[in-house]
Amino acid sequence: MEREFRQGHIEIDTASEPFDSPARLVVRTLRTFLQRFGIISTLTLAIFVPGSLALQFVCEMLDVPVQGIPFYLMMMVLDMVMAALVTPAVVYALVGSSPGFGVALRWGRRQFGKTLWNSVKVEVIVTLRLLLLVIPGVMAMIRFIFTDIVVAIEGDLAPDPMARSTELSRGRRWRMFAVLAPIAIVNMAAEFLILDRPGIVESRVLFALADSVLNIFGQLTTVAVVLMYLGLVPPKRAAKAKRAA
Repeated sequence: MEREFRQGHIEIDTASEPFDSPARLVVRTLRTFLQRFGIISTLTLAIFVPGSLALQFVCEMLDVPVQGIPFYLMMMVLDMVMAALVTPAVVYALVGSSPGFGVALRWGRRQFGKTLWNSVKVEVIVTLRLLLLVIPGVMAMIRFIFTDIVVAIEGDLAPDPMARSTELSRGRRWRMFAVLAPIAIVNMAAEFLILDRPGIVESRVLFALADSVLNIFGQLTTVAVVLMYLGLVPPKRAAKAKRAA
């Protein structure tokens, strides 16, 4: 664990199933998500619940209604900030050498600044392209989908995570879209089922809790992208053996 914190990256020592079948990867994503649901949900709720409640408290003080553009913009910014802490923590919980909530959260704090800065850059590019045409925006999103994972795993070894994401996704973007599309449908279905419940929008506390739960389902995308990454990048031991040969 301490070696990873000193080196600034996570060493992947075990081989993973190659990313050659979108259907198999979706199944593996669901299986991994359920197997690690405890730590994934704990990390997500530990950050999103207090953050979401704090946002609702501020909005109550400023008399900002839950439904409206100002609230949506504030929530979008806060979600980006909290996700920059949660995502590397969840990635560490999936592939790090030391299991546990504390060490995963510590890794999330270590990678927070770099994750947030790159997330802002990706969000700006994707938003601008979505304003022009939907398809270029979606393809830009897929192109940079590995950015947060690269920051979380490769860390200090990747000076330009967005360029690294572009490299990893090149020639595979339609295959990646085939993985991410059904997961996006699951997330939209969860959002409809949870936020459409009676009284959710009327209660700031219930809305904050519901939004936090929705972000647990959002980690399905994180799990899928991690599995895609592991299927594309050879583990350290395999790379050393190849060089030795």
